[in-house]
Amino acid sequence: MKNKVLVLLVYLFVFVSAAQGQYFGKNHVQYKSFDSYYLQSEHFDVYFTEGGKSIAEFVAETAEKVYRDIKEDFRYELTDRIRFIVYNNHNDFESTNVQLAPGDESTGGFTEFYKNRVVIPYEGDWEKFRHVIHHELTHAVMLQMVYGSGMQSIITGMTRMQLPLWFIEGLAEYESRGWDTESDMFMRDAALNGYVPDIPYLYGFMAYKGGQSVLYYLSEKYGGEKIGELLGKIKLSKSVDRGFKQSIGVGIEDLTKRWHKYLKREYWPDINGREEPEEFAKRLTDHIKDRNFINNSPALSPKGDKLVFLSDRSDYFDIYLMSAIDGKVIDKIISGQKTGDLDELHWLRPGLTWDPSGEQIAFASKAGGYDALHIVNVRKKKIVKSFKYQLDGIFSPTWSPQGDEIAFVGMEKGQSDIYSLNLKTEKLRKITDDIFSDLEPSYSPDGKHIAFRSDRGNYIDPSRIPENFNITHFNYRNYDIYTVELDERNKIHRITATSSWEKYPAWSPDGTHLVFTSDRSGVYNIYMHNLDTGDEYPITNVITGIDHISWRGDGSRLAFTSFYYGGYDIYLLKNPLNIKPGDLVLEKTNYITKLEEKRKDKKMDTEQVAIAEVPEQKTDYSNFVFGQDFADGDVDPAERGIVFLDTTRYKDESGEFKVKDYKPQFSPDIVYGNAGYSQFFGVQGTTQLAVSDVFGNHRFELYTDLFYDMRNSNYMVRYFFLPNRTDYGVGAYHNVYFFYSDYYGLIRDRYFGGNFYASRPFSRFTRIDYSASFLGINRDFLDWPEGYLPNDDIRVVMQNLSYVKDTAVWGSTGPVNGTRASYSLSYSPNMFGDKGLEFYTFRFDYRRYYKFKNEYNFVVRFSGGASNGNEPQQFFLGGMDNWLNYKFKGGTIRIDHPESIYFSSFETPLRGANYYERVGDRFALMNFEFRFPLIRYLILGWPLPLGVVNVRGALFSDIGTAWYKGEEKDLDLIHGRDLRLPQLGDDMVMGYGLGARAFVGFFLLRFDAAWKTDLVSNSAKPQYYFSLGAEF
Repeated sequence: MKNKVLVLLVYLFVFVSAAQGQYFGKNHVQYKSFDSYYLQSEHFDVYFTEGGKSIAEFVAETAEKVYRDIKEDFRYELTDRIRFIVYNNHNDFESTNVQLAPGDESTGGFTEFYKNRVVIPYEGDWEKFRHVIHHELTHAVMLQMVYGSGMQSIITGMTRMQLPLWFIEGLAEYESRGWDTESDMFMRDAALNGYVPDIPYLYGFMAYKGGQSVLYYLSEKYGGEKIGELLGKIKLSKSVDRGFKQSIGVGIEDLTKRWHKYLKREYWPDINGREEPEEFAKRLTDHIKDRNFINNSPALSPKGDKLVFLSDRSDYFDIYLMSAIDGKVIDKIISGQKTGDLDELHWLRPGLTWDPSGEQIAFASKAGGYDALHIVNVRKKKIVKSFKYQLDGIFSPTWSPQGDEIAFVGMEKGQSDIYSLNLKTEKLRKITDDIFSDLEPSYSPDGKHIAFRSDRGNYIDPSRIPENFNITHFNYRNYDIYTVELDERNKIHRITATSSWEKYPAWSPDGTHLVFTSDRSGVYNIYMHNLDTGDEYPITNVITGIDHISWRGDGSRLAFTSFYYGGYDIYLLKNPLNIKPGDLVLEKTNYITKLEEKRKDKKMDTEQVAIAEVPEQKTDYSNFVFGQDFADGDVDPAERGIVFLDTTRYKDESGEFKVKDYKPQFSPDIVYGNAGYSQFFGVQGTTQLAVSDVFGNHRFELYTDLFYDMRNSNYMVRYFFLPNRTDYGVGAYHNVYFFYSDYYGLIRDRYFGGNFYASRPFSRFTRIDYSASFLGINRDFLDWPEGYLPNDDIRVVMQNLSYVKDTAVWGSTGPVNGTRASYSLSYSPNMFGDKGLEFYTFRFDYRRYYKFKNEYNFVVRFSGGASNGNEPQQFFLGGMDNWLNYKFKGGTIRIDHPESIYFSSFETPLRGANYYERVGDRFALMNFEFRFPLIRYLILGWPLPLGVVNVRGALFSDIGTAWYKGEEKDLDLIHGRDLRLPQLGDDMVMGYGLGARAFVGFFLLRFDAAWKTDLVSNSAKPQYYFSLGAEF
């Protein structure tokens, strides 16, 4: 007889312990330790790190300005303060402990829902920073409006209604951007190429741009005030679909049809007269064929015959060398995102540049806590020199024609300026030095000028910038092209002065022309500027948009990046100087035409209003949405004064923000509890409590599961200290496990102790973990008189040291590319006599993932271990992790000895075998698996109208064994007298078979059918495995 439920509980515990011992995952690295501060405005608390005061002030002023717009649009006023956590640069932002998952450069900011914290970096671009502030604040205000203030209100609200991602992100994009040419580009491409999904299926970047488009369509059709009304209806009805029906009269299904029709009417006329990039230029990359998304940052060699570019075709961002003649890839020059010095290659702000000899290139990357500038020998594919300076960022390098200097964009203390690096002295010189955003430098062919784009407007003389200049009150939302003379004066000249955006300047090889991209027609096209005459004219008329220009050699080849059919590719335009003014006439897009009409109407309205007397401004609260406390009249004005501050509380007499030192301020992350009392079972209840400070640097966790008395209860307390590069943790615990033995009857194990933990990451990809723990086990035989059976208690002090590497890229069901490896050493001295255990154990786990044609993978895994000492640990070989229909060799789990449960490990997968198929204090295991798409999309008809999507398949072979030290075992992989009939050694176990993986609800279900074999004979029937979890 056995209690299967109790056996399963112990079984799950064992597997959790084993999984923790083989923990993989990329690292969250704090390269720097910060002194932190905060300042306050009327509605917001802004936390920042040293050197970030000006950035924090920008956030406070911009957030207040933005909030006034959101309040009017949403018809809602905040009932609680919102916290901003601001970092001086993206590298520091990636180290935040507000969320513990490793960040990357694609994340521009995030809003932490439960404690309503907005976490953002400054990236050297004021307009981009404003957009991120507005975007994330929209999330925070909407969250408070829909779900209420406070963690428990949010959790309760989200269990009743979860807003879809397309609505959450689409609303934030619409509020922060309205509509612009970039959004127009994405939706025009999707509409013309036919990949606009139905509204509920707006995922990926379409959740942002598609959701934004839906709301923009509603504002165009019903007026901008309809968005606030819609949000209020969704809040009251607790349903997105019902909210739409109550607000505009149609649900999501009918709205999808109307929206799709609107997109066709809006964008199909834009096709007329415009060209696909391949119609006027030679395509050099094909993201559809390579099944990737990004090919950008082309840089032509000095002769113009070769080109280097950045691509994510391998799942990682790498630098490739290509022939500019026939478009064939010659070689991969740099493999990125696998080492700490090439952590990120700045694909969002890229820049590759050649030296004049054509032998070397330069690029910037994230290299630990700071950026680095690397020089690469192209032929050797080797970095020959790296320059690291303690700047907040390095972007867009450009090599001087003389070869002695490299200019780049550098960030420091809230400024984005052009720097020049002298390659001989390795000293930096600032070419621009002011508050404006200076980006994308490009050397002139004679080396006497640098072209760049900037938001400085008419401030071309830094000496004329007022001392009290405040960037928040300046119109930084427009970019033009400028040049700067490289002499002692660094005189700046303005090249363009339009209301549109100009970007990516590049010089003609003879220095007489500048080319750049401009969205003045509604589409980013390349424009030619004659530096002698000042004439400007377009040389492309593309449907979607163009970025990243490179023009070298004899001037006959110009490379550029264009977005088309959902991805970025590189094209080559021949003889751009042959295109003359008037050859191309660019019609304005529907969006630009409507925008200009609105501006004319607004100007007329403004002129009429100016004639009349301006009435006193009052806020109409008739349609505002207030919190329940406010509606009930429970808001105390005195209390409200504490929540929202007047000017005297956050500014000093001179009008400057008051800055205060940050001291840890704790608040709950989660609070849950229930309790009861029974005269038979005593006190019962469960408590979960997690508390952290604003930055997430200090974390406390408490868990209790009380039953009858303390000996029969589970409880745990932990504390983590995370502000520095090395993370520390301490904890104490007491767990109780009950199970049934055929011989001993009901058994209770009390598993208790304390531990210390430290983790030191070297980079995002490698780290060392150390732990030391005291562990005690008290075993009670509850069906026997106390003291009748001999005491089987255990006391252990154990230390573990491990090295972990993880460069893996994940797919939908598991890793698909890269490497994972773990090497660990555990040691336990016997310090407790008869109760102690003495052992030392080494183990390793190495996994390599090879990717073929995007969806096909081959996986190789080698793992092994050996334990020595008076009481060595045991390894149980066979079966599958998280096996639902599990089977044990011998019929049951081994529970008679505590060390068999708590100090042993199951080694899986070994399919074709049961648990305990082989047991020993040594083991070796090899796994080979080919993974492929089995079913992409399948819809069944009658009688079961079911849909199956994204089912992955696997062909596998597992081989391994376990043995005890000193045993004579037949461990030959292959033996046999007849070489034509190789056979496994008698103590080896091998299985092969096939499987499928698919998501069932929230769970990833794995099914495997495996045959056991010795290479001569096979098992008559397969063994079936149903299991849960990701693939190894």
